[in-house]
Amino acid sequence: MVISKKKWKISIIIPTFNESKNITALVTQLFVIAKKENIDLELVIFDDNSPDKTGEIAEQLAKKFPIKCVHRNGKLGLGTAVIAGFKVASGNILGVMDADLSHPPEIFPKLVKPIINGDYDLTIGSRYVKGGGVEVWPFHRKVISLGATYLAYPLTKIKDPVSGLFFLKKEVIDNIELGAKGYKIGLEIFVKGNYKKYKEIPYMFRNRIYGESKIGSGEFIDYIRNVLRLAKYKLLKK
Repeated sequence: MVISKKKWKISIIIPTFNESKNITALVTQLFVIAKKENIDLELVIFDDNSPDKTGEIAEQLAKKFPIKCVHRNGKLGLGTAVIAGFKVASGNILGVMDADLSHPPEIFPKLVKPIINGDYDLTIGSRYVKGGGVEVWPFHRKVISLGATYLAYPLTKIKDPVSGLFFLKKEVIDNIELGAKGYKIGLEIFVKGNYKKYKEIPYMFRNRIYGESKIGSGEFIDYIRNVLRLAKYKLLKK
């Protein structure tokens, strides 16, 4: 079914660091899908001074597509890129996707449509509901993902609380102080956001073909700090 854009504009925040071999395919696919589905789309690409010239490629793509490119001086992290991206985005529906094609571009209309239709305020691409999953992961990646997921369960009822693929009405983050530094900014939004109804939509998380994962011990330590900070936030709200 073709989605009517109505009054809605979609802004997808895409943080990048050394994604030169993925960014062109991702951007092209997203805009082909948006045109087919009649979706008014812009991308906000935040590049952390990638040595492989991802930022330069993004600037070339911006000559063809509605893209805002922001170049930062160093590797400042996914969470801060998303927070900054929300501030410069012009859409009234905001989304977040990875740049490495692990989030299949074709899933994004399924995440946007329930918000456009007025049924939900927030949608999450979920690996942990029926129909979702991941391709083959190495053992250490499974341990990190499952560990992060279990740590988050006391904070929210969302089954994939560490999903990096989500969309929301802009009002969901109005007057919300966001400060996550690591790679799971979604969890902070899920805990603090101004939303009443959310929907988890299954998808298959793909293995990246090009480049390397940015997840390491430093990111997981930042994540644990965020969980502790959010636990304190919830306790103080009671």
